[in-house]
Amino acid sequence: MIVITGAFAGILDDWLASLGQTNRAAVPRSSSALSLEQWTAQVHAAIAQSPGPARGFDIGRHVQLQHAGPLGYLLVNTQTLGEFLDTYLLLEKWFYGQSWAQLSREPQQVSIAWDGRFGRYDRVLEQLHIMALLTVLCSACPTVGALLRVEVTSAAEGEAAAYRAAFGCPVQFNQPVLRLVFAAEALQAPIDLSHATLSPAWRSRQRTLREAVPSATELIRAVEDAILHTLPAGAPVAAVAARLHLSPRTLQRRLTESGCSYRQLLEAIRQRHAQHLLDDPSLSLKEVAFLLGYAEQSAFNHAFQRWHNAAPRQPAG
Repeated sequence: MIVITGAFAGILDDWLASLGQTNRAAVPRSSSALSLEQWTAQVHAAIAQSPGPARGFDIGRHVQLQHAGPLGYLLVNTQTLGEFLDTYLLLEKWFYGQSWAQLSREPQQVSIAWDGRFGRYDRVLEQLHIMALLTVLCSACPTVGALLRVEVTSAAEGEAAAYRAAFGCPVQFNQPVLRLVFAAEALQAPIDLSHATLSPAWRSRQRTLREAVPSATELIRAVEDAILHTLPAGAPVAAVAARLHLSPRTLQRRLTESGCSYRQLLEAIRQRHAQHLLDDPSLSLKEVAFLLGYAEQSAFNHAFQRWHNAAPRQPAG
């Protein structure tokens, strides 16, 4: 079942605020997730306050990192568009038990597509969701380049010009899937957030690294950095070693020579990083568990209990 977080639902508040209006059906950004049916009703209620053509595109353009929930953290923690998309697919699989998006790599082009459950039933939601994702990607990857083609499941219904203006490329209507098509080199586009305004919550990765043991060697600091990059995927030692251009065996040996083990470092990073993620009220415990690389939320709950003898976000006293 597709769900929409309270953080993402805040895009409706910000869109109406840009028009000088207050969202009369606002959802608290720290609230639990909305079902797709609830989200659909929220979107159409907001548009009813300020109706107009192709409103989904207008709303989607107002997306900011703070609306993106765990996706925003993935952007902050990845280096290229390809790396981000791979992690995005992992997030879908973790949350829904299946990947609804498919990433297709060909010699001349790359595409990301969603099956019929993504937007087919509602034209406005299709506009909103795809424009929000595209806005985030283009903001985070200024050199990603123009789209080659967009395929949408909706009919043109007199808005063909609005679709072409929104995407700046050919648009095919009445397609079986929703698809964005980029040039193949787009996957190498670097994530660049140097001009973004990041809240303290988004800077949690830097806070975690700054709290490393003062006596940590250069190797240990490099390993901790690599662990944070691969944490949502569970930070397997092979992936961390590959980032450092080492074999897993060599990495393990060098850590042993430095007086620690890989498991100890992973545990320490998770413990420090957990508190920084928990400081962001827009993240659910399930999202925090994913960003820390746990296979299930219950595994994170048990680890936190072991670290602090308390449950995550348990009130003091």
